[in-house]
Amino acid sequence: MYHRIVPFAQAGNSIRSLVVPPATFAAQLEALDKAGWHTITMATLANDLQAHIRPPAKTFVITIDDGWADGYTYALPIMHDYGFVATYFVIAGRIDKPGFLTSADLQALVASGDEIGDHTMDHLRLAHQTSAKRTYEIDAAAARIAQVTGYWPESLAYPYGGVNSQVATAVAACQELRIAVLEGPLEMVYPAPRPAPGASPARPTKLMLKAYETWADRFVVPRVKVSPSMKPAALVVELGLLQAG
Repeated sequence: MYHRIVPFAQAGNSIRSLVVPPATFAAQLEALDKAGWHTITMATLANDLQAHIRPPAKTFVITIDDGWADGYTYALPIMHDYGFVATYFVIAGRIDKPGFLTSADLQALVASGDEIGDHTMDHLRLAHQTSAKRTYEIDAAAARIAQVTGYWPESLAYPYGGVNSQVATAVAACQELRIAVLEGPLEMVYPAPRPAPGASPARPTKLMLKAYETWADRFVVPRVKVSPSMKPAALVVELGLLQAG
């Protein structure tokens, strides 16, 4: 899970932990490519889950949230270098606004094999809205994306990760949406390695995930929030642990 791929000097007031410099992003993708990982979109993942098909080993989804312009200017050329694709969760009300993806950008992303997902119209906390406002935020954003790209979005990211039963119901009612992304705690525990003779027993390893995906309680898939400080080798190890889990 990424938000901005841009030099810190060009990130304005964006939260620093959400800004990954292009050189860091390139190094992370290079490490994953060399380790044999490849990408699919969130919609392709939904296809596999619905068909009860396990995606090929070393498969992952790159998601880029909020629809900043640097997802096109910086992230796309780097992903192209490794043959990777991404799912862009776009705030539809910001399309064509300064600093954000333009209609032409979105069309070019789709032509490149990337997916444009729904991140609502105005990036509001959906659980705090009225039923009518929730429906508007979800459905109007989907319609706007379809108007621009010619494709109805198949995936959605809940703003701020917030969801309750009413929000999930509103998302499930939106045409074509099949998988949704939310943030929340998830803990995976891995067995401790066998200690050497005479050594103290080792403790199990706990991997705290920053987020996970779900769609109407049917799909649960780990999601890793990538920070600018995450070393490329550490990202490869973390994805390997997730696959093993």
